[in-house]
Amino acid sequence: MSQTISKLQQLCNYLCQGMNPYVKPNDIDGWQGGGQLMINTEDLGLSGCLLAKWKYDAVIEIERLPHRKVNPYNLLGMIAVWLIEEDSDRDDYGLSDPDLDITVISKDHAQVTIELDLIDDIELVPDEQGPIRYLGERYRISLVPINIAESADLQTKDAD
Repeated sequence: MSQTISKLQQLCNYLCQGMNPYVKPNDIDGWQGGGQLMINTEDLGLSGCLLAKWKYDAVIEIERLPHRKVNPYNLLGMIAVWLIEEDSDRDDYGLSDPDLDITVISKDHAQVTIELDLIDDIELVPDEQGPIRYLGERYRISLVPINIAESADLQTKDAD
């Protein structure tokens, strides 16, 4: 059973992997603040659908960033790259650029707080035991599977 993973979780995982071994997984925390549920139904095929979008205020906190061992601009670059590659529709939804606050705790460590807007799709897939009843059927929240063609058969017509 596949589950969705929020963009906030994806970004935290990306930063944790990219800052390894200088930042430990327990030193990165993320949470969602206020948000807006945007109803936006769309048939995605395979009996699945986009039900809504969840636009929210995300906060990521990195504790004990060894700012003398790691160039803080690497962190800025990683955030920018992730947003460009994984969140390309930011302009379509008016999501603001991230705000960062860096507090030097000691000569060896800093605390970084990143605040940004994110938006996640809420997708439904059929499930007889699912907790959500929609249009007379039962569903669960999950990514709608995507079928990718492995081959194509092209035929051309000769023009007379």
